[in-house]
Amino acid sequence: MMIYTMVLHGIEKVDFPKRISKRPEDLIRRLCKLNPAERLGNKKNGIIDIKKHKWFQGFNWEGLRRRKLTSPLRRELKGPLDHSHFDMFPPELEEPSDEFSGWDKDF
Repeated sequence: MMIYTMVLHGIEKVDFPKRISKRPEDLIRRLCKLNPAERLGNKKNGIIDIKKHKWFQGFNWEGLRRRKLTSPLRRELKGPLDHSHFDMFPPELEEPSDEFSGWDKDF
C-alpha cells in the first residue's frame, strides 16, 4: 500500500537518496511525469530530447548504434566457464509447490 500511495502522489513527491546526483534525478523525474504528454522523449523533439539531456553529455550515441562501445567493466576471465565474478548461492533443495490459483484459465 505504501508503494501504491507513493505512485499516486507522483514522481514530484519522491525523495531521492543523497548518492543520486542532480543530473540523473532530473532525468528520472522528466521521464516519469504523470502526464505522458509532459514526459521527456514524448514531446516535439522525441528521443532527441533524451539524448541531449545533461546526464548523457559526452555519451557516444553513434558508438552505441554501431555496437562499438567498450564496456566500462574490465573483468579478467580464466576461460569460457569462469563464473568467479558471480555471487554464490546454495542450491535450492525444496520442490516448488504446484500453482492452482486458476489465474490463467481464460488465457
